[in-house]
Amino acid sequence: MSDRNERAGSRRVLVVGAGPVGLSLAIELGWRGVPVTVIDQGDGSVPFPAGEAIFSRTMEHLRRWGCAEEARAQSAPPTHYPHRTVFATSVTGHVLTEFDYGVTNRSPGAYGPLTPEGPAFLSKFSFLPLLEQTARALPSVDIRFATRLETFEQDLEGVLAEVRDLASGATGTLAGDYLVACDGGRSNVRRALGIEFEGRFAQGHNFAVHFRAPRLPALLRERLGGPAVQIHTLSSPRRPYITVVNGVDEWRLSVYLDQEPEPEPEPKDAVAWVHEAVGAPIDVEILAAQPWSGHCVVARSYRAGRVFLAGDAAHLLWPKGGFGANTGIGDAVDLGWKLAAVLEGWAGPALLDSYEAERRPIAVRNVTEASNNWKSDSQLAPDPALGRADTQGDRARTEMGEMIRRSRGKEFRCTGVQLGYRYSGSPVCVPDATPQPPDEPDDYVPSTWPGCRAPHLWLPDGSSILDHFGRGFVLVVSGPADPSPLVKAAHQHGVPLTVLRLTDPAAARLYERPLVLVRPDGHVGWRGTQAPADPAAVLDRLRGAKTGNPATGAGSVVVTRAATAEAGTRQL
Repeated sequence: MSDRNERAGSRRVLVVGAGPVGLSLAIELGWRGVPVTVIDQGDGSVPFPAGEAIFSRTMEHLRRWGCAEEARAQSAPPTHYPHRTVFATSVTGHVLTEFDYGVTNRSPGAYGPLTPEGPAFLSKFSFLPLLEQTARALPSVDIRFATRLETFEQDLEGVLAEVRDLASGATGTLAGDYLVACDGGRSNVRRALGIEFEGRFAQGHNFAVHFRAPRLPALLRERLGGPAVQIHTLSSPRRPYITVVNGVDEWRLSVYLDQEPEPEPEPKDAVAWVHEAVGAPIDVEILAAQPWSGHCVVARSYRAGRVFLAGDAAHLLWPKGGFGANTGIGDAVDLGWKLAAVLEGWAGPALLDSYEAERRPIAVRNVTEASNNWKSDSQLAPDPALGRADTQGDRARTEMGEMIRRSRGKEFRCTGVQLGYRYSGSPVCVPDATPQPPDEPDDYVPSTWPGCRAPHLWLPDGSSILDHFGRGFVLVVSGPADPSPLVKAAHQHGVPLTVLRLTDPAAARLYERPLVLVRPDGHVGWRGTQAPADPAAVLDRLRGAKTGNPATGAGSVVVTRAATAEAGTRQL
């Protein structure tokens, strides 16, 4: 392990937490050749299945990292599993409505015109090991399990962390230029920094059960018309819903509770809830169970000097729409390319200041949308008429199905949330005084408006244009526009930039301007009909070279201990 004397010039990033966000940050940094050490006090195992909905944008990142195809091939449920979400009185009762988006893990599916990678439904049992495997294959990535952060300090030169090997009890130090907390909602790093959550904790209390039920697939075929990734039931006020885990015999059940369960429910309660959702007393083996709460909170700030927050350490939200891990992985990508650019020496200090400016509004947007989805779900209530086998029952089921489609549909086709987020007002994007495109959770309008994700299109060689983004800036050129002023300015300032020419008129129309400058994260930084009058000034803004301080708030040595009282919460 390193000591204090090695801190200066270490060019290493320390990551606390090896969940989906910490591992994604390690991959993003390692893919860019940045040395990174990830520590986690766990053993790397996955104790409970959660976080199955993997967005198209996340799959695009996996595509760039080279593991999207493997993620789908090794997925649980398997690639052929239907992507159906069914609402019913119970599994053996009446179907109220459904949302069917074809095959679960085959790309790009119905999303083909919008992205080269459709969304996936991947059990954490397969997704997390894939991320670890991908990270470990990168030469600059070091992952250490059974290693706990004890304390850390930072100054103008870097960060020094004291860590403990939980197997031997020995302590040592790790040095880095920056530290990123990906250590979850109860982040000790966030608490130590005194950063509060803002918003509302525990809007609702819930209980989740991982169970085995070999009979359930047959019942889905017999009563619900085939397999489904989720079955939401109105069998009781608890509104139990079942989520597929492996596509064969493992499932997860969630129920709503009026208050935090004390004491925790017993296995017999979990079995009864499964029977309630199924509508029949099938054989059930309880594998694991745990309480959970739905939150709507975002950290007041994402940075203190050389220490950053990402993922659940920065935001907690309802799992209504699958926004949690995807929002955190978006944090990792945004912060990862910026850290790499600063450490490589071609970016200025303001680039790191832009991380919070770009990602915090996205978190507020997503936690609010997830909370709204929960509120819509809470309006659904059991009604005895839904089970009647007469015209009154038919009418009640039709009305309930229509209500569900109106209130819940945007949760299951959230293309706007997945692909349409943009960095409005970013200090490292150049606005062009045009109105931004619509921002609706269930609708995505491709746009090169500065701050938006650059649109996907298929190139003549069969690749997606997205496949050409990532290593540095890419100047997308169409028509007779002259890219040379920007190319020359980039060369003079050591900024990595390549030129990609579009020859298809339809592609040129999609990109809206003859010159579109795409950042390493695939978002548009600038666009124009001709080269800017001062190309160096544009590049300076995009690389954060004008203002900011890489160690804001760390003018002197700051010693912070990782085990402090939990910070409070304020309203968003």
